[in-house]
Amino acid sequence: RSLQMIRTIPHLALVPLMILWFGIGEEPRLILVAMGSLFPVYINTVGGIRNVDPKLIELGRSYGLGPVELVWSIILPAALQPILVGIRYALGVAWLTLVVGETIASRDGIGYLVQNARELLRIDIIVLAIILYAIAGWLSDFVTRLIERRLLRWHPNYADRGKA
Repeated sequence: RSLQMIRTIPHLALVPLMILWFGIGEEPRLILVAMGSLFPVYINTVGGIRNVDPKLIELGRSYGLGPVELVWSIILPAALQPILVGIRYALGVAWLTLVVGETIASRDGIGYLVQNARELLRIDIIVLAIILYAIAGWLSDFVTRLIERRLLRWHPNYADRGKA
């Protein structure tokens, strides 16, 4: 229940505290990205594990699988799709957090460049930064989707992709 309460706090609301506690630099950005990315992965992982068909677990036990083998052979493969969805969602949150963190509290990075461009009314630099963020976000999602297809090539939803 306390984890659920913590999850309801918008992680970007913690930016002022991060600046006070850690100053301006990499540490507050990393902590904010980690905090923002943790819950999507956690929630999807727990949901995926909870939704594993109990009959599959029973089948694994009847084949003599121990707890570790059961996790690797039955539970993880069955929960992999929601876990990967959580990772893809967490990447989006991570990019959003990184943009905000760099814009508000940074001495370097694209966000810092945008802040300087805003003060100098350099709209061209701001638009370029937005395009760079979009490309970086798209690339990270593209790579994650490739990994997802590779890891789930056995899954019926992914098996026929690329064959048509």
